[in-house]
Amino acid sequence: MEELYRSYLSFLRSMGQGLESLTVLAEKKYAAAQTDNLTELNELLNQEQAQALHFRGLELTRDKLLPQLGLAGVPLSQVPGRCPPELRPEVQKAVETLQGQYQTYQRASAKARNLLEQNLHEVELVIAEMGGPPSGGEAGPGYRKETESAPPPSMKTDFRA
Repeated sequence: MEELYRSYLSFLRSMGQGLESLTVLAEKKYAAAQTDNLTELNELLNQEQAQALHFRGLELTRDKLLPQLGLAGVPLSQVPGRCPPELRPEVQKAVETLQGQYQTYQRASAKARNLLEQNLHEVELVIAEMGGPPSGGEAGPGYRKETESAPPPSMKTDFRA
């Protein structure tokens, strides 16, 4: 059973490393958005997608470990109290570290998201000032919903002949 808890500790550390990486990416996204560097922003978004795949793998690991440990449905904050006493301090530290990393990531992510949303709003205003459709209005060329119409008479064929 201790081996399973060691695996869970490894999982928590991997989550922490992933959150640190996402935090760095969020800070870089913020910097790229400040300088209007769309090329770098696109690259950062691609890296973020790769991180999402990494987190999907971690999620699969978690889904295997939690039932084996009897921790399915247990909130992360309550996990240390349910592990063996000899591992409790180590698990408690790992959980606290992970929670702190998550809060740091949330702040960095929200900061970047707010700036990106503000920039998008400014772009929409410029487009509207230039005579484009207002935000949420009619779609641009090539994106209009096609209406059903009959073909012109010259394209109709009389199959009775």
